[in-house]
Amino acid sequence: MMFMASVRKKRVTDADLPHVGPGTPGGEWLRRYWLAVWRSEDLKDIPQGLKILGEELVLFRDDRNRLGLIGLHCPHRGTSLEYGDIEDGGIRCPYHGWLFDVAGHCLEQPAEPKGSTFHKKIKHLSYPVRELGGLIFAYMGPDKENPPPLPRYAPLVREDGTRYLEPTRFYDYNWFNFYENAPDVAHLSILHRHSGYGKQTWGNNFFNYHDIPPFEPVEMALGVKAVSRKPGPNPDTEYIHELGAFLPNIIHLGSVNSQGREEPDNEHTIFLTPNDDDHFMLFSVDYYTGSDPDFFEKIMTRRHGPAKKEEPKDYDHRKFRSYKGSIAMEDIMSQSTQGALGERVEHLGSSDRGVIMLRRLVREAIETALKGGRPKGVLTAKQANQVIDFDCFTGVKPKASQDKTKQN
Repeated sequence: MMFMASVRKKRVTDADLPHVGPGTPGGEWLRRYWLAVWRSEDLKDIPQGLKILGEELVLFRDDRNRLGLIGLHCPHRGTSLEYGDIEDGGIRCPYHGWLFDVAGHCLEQPAEPKGSTFHKKIKHLSYPVRELGGLIFAYMGPDKENPPPLPRYAPLVREDGTRYLEPTRFYDYNWFNFYENAPDVAHLSILHRHSGYGKQTWGNNFFNYHDIPPFEPVEMALGVKAVSRKPGPNPDTEYIHELGAFLPNIIHLGSVNSQGREEPDNEHTIFLTPNDDDHFMLFSVDYYTGSDPDFFEKIMTRRHGPAKKEEPKDYDHRKFRSYKGSIAMEDIMSQSTQGALGERVEHLGSSDRGVIMLRRLVREAIETALKGGRPKGVLTAKQANQVIDFDCFTGVKPKASQDKTKQN
């Protein structure tokens, strides 16, 4: 691993964080984790071409219901296996019929002489894949034959409520812009004042543009939690809003048995997976333990409802002419126009403490990975059955709950 040795000679900087391709510091780090790559319900009898961390791959489910993730291009002459046929225990290239199993072994080469053993010399690129809670995860790191355990994230393994996975969303800018937006909670009161956050009534208008709630970034075992507070409905209580960014690519907003909240008893978890430096996928999971049969419809409308209808101006040629009023579009506008970290000039202030903390944790995790260590969030075999609870809360608690923000 000549690259690994050369990288250790220099210090990892923020400019390394957005890059995910093979041989980059950020890419080598992300390859130590299981990454969500597709929704289970969307993978049927047709192969799915994907680009993950800069690598062109094809995901498929064979005729025995086994999952495979192998190189997109047939090692024979390069034809895309996305157009392959699922049959005979694998995926067959449409060009010359080479057949590959889910582990990348070549099983057949119809055009070769009878009795030929040439197929045994061909081993196509493959990666381990697993399913959990309606998502398909892939591991693209070292020691593929003995990968670390797939973490049992609470929103994916709980059985006391209803789980909803939104359709996969695709973005055409760098993934880290979205990721580090999570501990930047100051933007909730400003950017989203025209949409769901600004219009909510809980917490005495908690995210008020003219009274931005104070917050504190708290370092957790797996990442950063931004904790915002305001006085509660009576002197002994307070409103609390906790939003977490967890390694390597997870954002979590929780609300457990809360009062005065528009969507009580719901956990919202986001998994981000970079396709390359300029594109990423977002997998959104909600886990609801309440009783409202229309809950998911309501929350989707709030998150993805149309922006405010504004009278178009014929001289307005901006790409995002109508973005206000939609949380999703407000985020896309702000994040996609930033430019990638390392390519933009920044002047960070006190409200950026959460962003600064998250970047530091990611840099440290990259350094650990490049030195051959186990970064935060990569489980050991002994932790295989451990349930990962992100421990984020939104709602009303007694003031004594301030102790709950200690490191976990």
